[in-house]
Amino acid sequence: MKNLLLTTILFSLFSLGFAKNPNEKTFLIIFDKAELKNMKTSPEYIELSLMNLFETKSFSGNSDAAILVKTSHESIDTCLLGDFIIRLNQTTITSLDEVAFQIVDLDKSKGVYQIMLSNFEEKTEKNNKKSNKFFKPTAVL
Repeated sequence: MKNLLLTTILFSLFSLGFAKNPNEKTFLIIFDKAELKNMKTSPEYIELSLMNLFETKSFSGNSDAAILVKTSHESIDTCLLGDFIIRLNQTTITSLDEVAFQIVDLDKSKGVYQIMLSNFEEKTEKNNKKSNKFFKPTAVL
């Protein structure tokens, strides 16, 4: 009985550890609301074109409209995603690149952000060491 319970627990832990796909890429597609209004479309309608191929989530509110796209294909990049043909409305078909304000690879941006953050922390640490030299209290005799 103990072996069965231990096997079940270990199996569940291993399956949770391998459940996330390490090759998953995330893209953020940003749209200009005024441009979408002129084209008589919405991010929800554009999302319908991408929904069959990718895991998507559209956002619209007070700020600019956006679609979050997750893909498990490692070969897809911002250029290839921009070349996808989408339907704007019932009569208009175009490439995503022509409609999107910007397509951002969030995984690549996360790496750049981490590098910038580490450089900033090194600078502040170096400045703190320099400033500590000048403001050391003098010993009272």
